[in-house]
Amino acid sequence: MTALVDKFANQLDWNLLRTFMVIVQERSITLAAHRLSVTQPSVSAALRRLEERLDRRLIERGGAASFQPTAAGEVLYRHCADIYRLVTALPDALDAAHSAVQGIVTLHLSGHVHWPELPALIAAYRQEYPLVRFRIKRGTCGDILSLLAQKNAALGVVSASDARPTLSRAPLFEQDMLHYAAAGAPSGELRGAPVIGYEDEQTGAPLAALAVHRIRCGLEGATVAEGLDCDAVAALVRAGAGIGALPRRYAEADPALAALPLEPVTLPVYLVRHEQAGASRADQSFLQFLASRLPAASTPRAASD
Repeated sequence: MTALVDKFANQLDWNLLRTFMVIVQERSITLAAHRLSVTQPSVSAALRRLEERLDRRLIERGGAASFQPTAAGEVLYRHCADIYRLVTALPDALDAAHSAVQGIVTLHLSGHVHWPELPALIAAYRQEYPLVRFRIKRGTCGDILSLLAQKNAALGVVSASDARPTLSRAPLFEQDMLHYAAAGAPSGELRGAPVIGYEDEQTGAPLAALAVHRIRCGLEGATVAEGLDCDAVAALVRAGAGIGALPRRYAEADPALAALPLEPVTLPVYLVRHEQAGASRADQSFLQFLASRLPAASTPRAASD
């Protein structure tokens, strides 16, 4: 902005612009004065000062009391109307700022899920909603689905479908699970190698596919320990306590882990929520944000589909 334009903006009186806007709308000095609750000479003086300030004739006097705006007056009137709309919108804008989205978004993540993009997504979301805080809780798929069904949780990230029609799920990504042993461990017979499992691997549980896969591959070792999440399972595997399944993206760069020559088990990962539970404004805004960044997350389906 040049110094001349800046000076013009600073010296221009909004009251003069508002008076001019009312004159054009009323097409009368007398009616404008009545609407503004001021005297007719005050309105006439305001119009005169504005014309002098802008060095433009703004009104063509067409009669004793009737007025028509000039071409310059028409342009000025449109700008005055825009300014007036902005000014009258200020109370609502301030109220909206006062009631900005805030609260806590609690994400219940199944222990086997490795979602490396989540921290960046949260950071980007908080650029738009800085008053929202996050809690990340780990649990089993079964426990998380139960919390959701009981309306004790709003958002869950799991690898399980559920027959309850009140739960809906949206696909997030697919996760390859590979089996690992400690790097440098003796490469003996794998058939009887002890197993480090997850709490959800028992028959009928959401991660039973991992146990079934080991059986199909001829791995018959007993489960000697169970972990709630990837970190717990990986720590036991690194220590040589047994073999265990870990997300490929979690373990592939870890030099202390060696992948076994088995095919991966691909597990779908879903964002699950209760259809009838009242989501907070923070939860709703985060869901909308995820839908804009992860298109698949915007198409929830019944959890039993």
